[in-house]
Amino acid sequence: MAGVMTVTGEAGAGALGHVLCHEHVVASSPGIIRSWPALHGGRAALVERGVRALTAAKAAGVDTIVDCTTFDLGRDPEILVEVSEATGVAIVAATGCWLDPSATMRARTVGQLEAWLLADLTDGVDGTTIRAGVIKLASNERVEPYAAMVLEAAARASNATSTPIITHTAAAHRTGEAQADLLESHGVDPARVAIGHSDDSDDIGYLAGLAARGYRIAMDRIPNGALPNYGGQTVADRMDMIALLVERGWGDRVLLGHDDPIWAGLLDDEDAARHLASNPRQLAFVSEVVLPGLAERGLSDPGVRALMVENPRRWLAGE
Repeated sequence: MAGVMTVTGEAGAGALGHVLCHEHVVASSPGIIRSWPALHGGRAALVERGVRALTAAKAAGVDTIVDCTTFDLGRDPEILVEVSEATGVAIVAATGCWLDPSATMRARTVGQLEAWLLADLTDGVDGTTIRAGVIKLASNERVEPYAAMVLEAAARASNATSTPIITHTAAAHRTGEAQADLLESHGVDPARVAIGHSDDSDDIGYLAGLAARGYRIAMDRIPNGALPNYGGQTVADRMDMIALLVERGWGDRVLLGHDDPIWAGLLDDEDAARHLASNPRQLAFVSEVVLPGLAERGLSDPGVRALMVENPRRWLAGE
């Protein structure tokens, strides 16, 4: 069975246990953690927040998280190592790009971007020997020209290293289809790609269509259904859609997550407080709310195991 790269080294795919596919221990602008410690209370405070949240998640059954924080979202791999070692939760770190490229990144070629991604995957990120284990791509209403370059570079790096990909999409605009078209044109296996934020969509045809093409459907913003600016789908709506995908025969394609950062420097104080008030369980929400809700909708124990264990293992390990 293939291994999966975590921030503390390669883990056997069979040891991943219950996996959350899209999380963030910290998410901010690049450089903020080191340059403005007063904003977040200092590095030790960030580690303590992460340890507290992942300890609760571990108690609720979570064994592994995929931390989709790229360098331009303030990735700090050493914080991830500290939190992982303190809690026993394995963390898979990400390389790739988010939505707001700097002038330096926009000036790069596809070849340069590919070389950078490969170095993050094979040598280590941010001047460390801590290696990324997943590639993050991001598009909103459409795949912009720079995003298309990153996507091509990511396809090359993924093909060369057998690294899985996860995407940020604007599901209401069906952006996942354009991402899928481009990734396939560059030879990427759809089974290695999780189309992100899919639970923001209320279109079963869109989601089932991607699943039929072989893509993983990342229902990874579930607690944000309590907030009005995440696609209009309530938490109950999102659980209904997961149950419908399972009923339609696509239960082997679905992944679950929160995308609700433990510390979100990208949010103002009021919005951060609003997120926490809507989801005080943080990374235990899926275990404590969603899985019981799916059981009420008829999902069996094997069905739960598929969503939490087997599907993410196959996506991450390429089984």
